[in-house]
Amino acid sequence: MEQTSITTMIKNLFTQPNLWGSILPLQLLGFWTLYNIVTSTAPGWWAIATVCGYICIMMLGISACYHRLLSHKGFTVSRPVKILMIWFAAISGQGSPIWWIALHRGYHHRHSDKDEDPHSPIHGFWHSYILWMFKIPTKDLNPRYVVDLLRDKDVVFFHTHYYKILWISHALVAFISFDFWLYSMLFPAFITLHSYGIQTSFNHIKFMGYKTYTTSDNSVNSVWLWPFILGEAWHNNHHGQPGNPNYGNRKWWELDPTYWLIWLIKK
Repeated sequence: MEQTSITTMIKNLFTQPNLWGSILPLQLLGFWTLYNIVTSTAPGWWAIATVCGYICIMMLGISACYHRLLSHKGFTVSRPVKILMIWFAAISGQGSPIWWIALHRGYHHRHSDKDEDPHSPIHGFWHSYILWMFKIPTKDLNPRYVVDLLRDKDVVFFHTHYYKILWISHALVAFISFDFWLYSMLFPAFITLHSYGIQTSFNHIKFMGYKTYTTSDNSVNSVWLWPFILGEAWHNNHHGQPGNPNYGNRKWWELDPTYWLIWLIKK
């Protein structure tokens, strides 16, 4: 990409308002789906298997792709695999790759559990769990934290067309099969967001776990969070070694299934 187009991109890219256009509708629809599941006949095994499978796929998109691959450059993959993983993350509705990574690199890790950390529990539990997502306009993020990604045409494409990719993907699957959309995209996106909320909140409360690394923040490893967020539960390990894509293995019980998959697909 030429320097002039890079400059233009930096000037024009950060115009996405915040996540009102994805988080709010997906959460409302997710609660509606949950209500229908609870008040109707119990879903069959196919539905349960579909939900669990696609929750894993979306968590892979956020945890392996947005977090470990793009944010921290912990490993590399082929271009087709990278594109597929970005799509897995995008359809979860948690923001474009550039929005997510600029926030994570430049504000969370640089100022972890300080005033500048956008989703620290020091600002209140519910703020760290979900409310922060509605308060951060993309235009307020500094693009210097993602200069490398502004040169990646695939990442830029997913950022520029984030809402279109998100809602066209959901609409196409819903058109093909409404029930399949509920169980493969809508409800998994709902659950995945709350899994991420567990990570941004509980993983930064001191009494919720233990520290393996001495860090300046409140990050902890938490055994009881593992069933909800898998390897992301070893959050202090991540803050101690941000570039290491394997968050487990410091203790024998620290299992990280996301890394097992990374090991299979990395170059």
